[in-house]
Amino acid sequence: RTDKDVYARPWEDRFLREPGYMDALPKAIYSALERFELEPKDFSKITAYAPDSRQLGMVLGKAGFDPKTQVQDTLHDTVGNTGTALALMELVAALENAKAGDKILLLGYGDGCDIFSLKVTEEIEKIKDRRAIKRHLESKRMVPNYMKYMIWRGLVETEPAPRPPMMPVSLPATWRDSKWGLSLHGSKCTSCGTPQYPVQRVCVICQTEDEFEPYSFSRRKGKVFTFSHDNLAAAVDPPSTVTSVDFEGGGRIMCDMTDRDPEEVKTDMEVEMTFRKLHVVEGIHNYWWKCSPIRC
Repeated sequence: RTDKDVYARPWEDRFLREPGYMDALPKAIYSALERFELEPKDFSKITAYAPDSRQLGMVLGKAGFDPKTQVQDTLHDTVGNTGTALALMELVAALENAKAGDKILLLGYGDGCDIFSLKVTEEIEKIKDRRAIKRHLESKRMVPNYMKYMIWRGLVETEPAPRPPMMPVSLPATWRDSKWGLSLHGSKCTSCGTPQYPVQRVCVICQTEDEFEPYSFSRRKGKVFTFSHDNLAAAVDPPSTVTSVDFEGGGRIMCDMTDRDPEEVKTDMEVEMTFRKLHVVEGIHNYWWKCSPIRC
């Protein structure tokens, strides 16, 4: 499947399975274990791409692993087959519960096989509070129906809104703004300590000029100060919800809200910032920040 294909185009299942996955992956595993001078029992978890859990269990069982205790959840039932990213997502999930000294075998399969033997160090304790996989799954919002999913993925044509054509994104402007906008950095006055977004040369509180330091808003939670549902704006999921968000510790931003139920939006609801793709114009992908309700 190329980036232009709407659907995946597979060969016959047995051809993909028997001369492909079921043959190439075991050979790669045997070769890797010999080179690593390790045995299957040395690994706490196996993270691997697999078309389905059954095929992975057959391959690993043949190679001497215990599919019931050593194999990390393949995420097929909760996320689906994400292709190239699947093995790395499983690795992140495995690291959420890993402890220092654990060995993890990472198996990538696609245009050949990539196999890594990884050893967890004491540094793992410093990142235990990351969102990673478990909390992302806890915060997900289910798509209400299949028709909405098809519209979001562009699988169903809809009448475009009668609006002028979008202007292409300015790459020089995007590059100049990468230090502040794309990373969601504002400024913090070094005189009175007031955070402000976007960057201000003159503090809105104490009027001190050019006395500030960079201040990151990307990981800060906030509350909705006010909002508006716009039913006339061009949107895949109307209405567009435009919000004014007050950050914890100070600072305010105007942005769209995503992953929300319009009926549940209210003032003072807690939100967090999320980096999203807005649109594609003349082959250039444009990204920006939106807020999203906190669900975990």
